[in-house]
Amino acid sequence: MRAWLLLLGGMLVWAVHFFLLYALASLWGSAAPARIGTGLVTAACLAANAGILLLCVRTAKTHDAETVIGWPARLGAPVAALSLVSVAWQGLPALLV
Repeated sequence: MRAWLLLLGGMLVWAVHFFLLYALASLWGSAAPARIGTGLVTAACLAANAGILLLCVRTAKTHDAETVIGWPARLGAPVAALSLVSVAWQGLPALLV
């Protein structure tokens, strides 16, 4: 189960972020509660992605690429980094308008 979390954790956080922002925009449009909610959700998802990225890097350093946990960590690190950038990019317009 930990290998799957390392491999897909970044994408799961990105999906949750997308759906929560969609829900906030559907409920409040561009009102103040939506902007505050967007900021909170984006900050929480950025923290989750950073945690997954650090966990992947630490796991990749301690395990070889041939192990059951080593290769998902090596593949999950760039995926978590991509998700980190995507969450920031996705939440930025709602906070700037």
